[in-house]
Amino acid sequence: MEEQVEHGIPAIDRAMEIMDALAQGGALSIRDLAKSCDLARSTVYRTLNTLCAHRMVERVDDGNYVLGPRLLKLARAVPRGLDLTTIARPILDRLAADLGTSAKISILDGREALVIATAEAPGAYSITTQVGRRFPLHAGAASKLLLAYMSATTRNGILSARLDTYTARTIVDRALLAKALARIRSLGYAEDDGEYAEGVRAIAAPVLDGTGGCVAAVSVPYAAGTDAKRTAKIRSAVVAAGKELSVQLGA
Repeated sequence: MEEQVEHGIPAIDRAMEIMDALAQGGALSIRDLAKSCDLARSTVYRTLNTLCAHRMVERVDDGNYVLGPRLLKLARAVPRGLDLTTIARPILDRLAADLGTSAKISILDGREALVIATAEAPGAYSITTQVGRRFPLHAGAASKLLLAYMSATTRNGILSARLDTYTARTIVDRALLAKALARIRSLGYAEDDGEYAEGVRAIAAPVLDGTGGCVAAVSVPYAAGTDAKRTAKIRSAVVAAGKELSVQLGA
């Protein structure tokens, strides 16, 4: 059951819980929804009647309920300016300020990782990266994370191509790279141990959308030789930022 907002409207909280349950479970019965949302069946019934009246929910032939067509109309009305970079900006700025280093958002663009947003924080730990810069997918934290989370078919196609060496730490052995990518998926974050640029380390976390797909990577680069305590702080902050941004995107 979702935590209700302080000073909120309970009826709206219940309606949102029910729609969230339908978004995750597909066609559900009143009994299913009552159990999932921890609500009385009578409450679910009344809420569904109201949602159906506004076409936010529909009752299908088998008596179960699904999300309704009005949601599509509302989704199309979301301003186009409310894109990933707009949503990410405050999170990225706060991440850079808290850590005293730069932070960036990267997306998959063809066979490369493309930086689409950055936040700078001048200081001893800051390593800057420009918007528009591209990186190979097999070298670097954000790059490997995007590679790890893509479909197996697409990933295998990229791994079958030539893998260039950038530093002595670049992973070009396909078997070793496949193991590294599996580890990234297991841990939920990626690390760069100087694979693209000597002396540069980085940590990246996934940004997921409402379907659970990875749409971007949030990452922070830092200097080699950074102590374990600060590295752990960076890792924790990056993972938290990725989760926060994912929630903003509906994950």
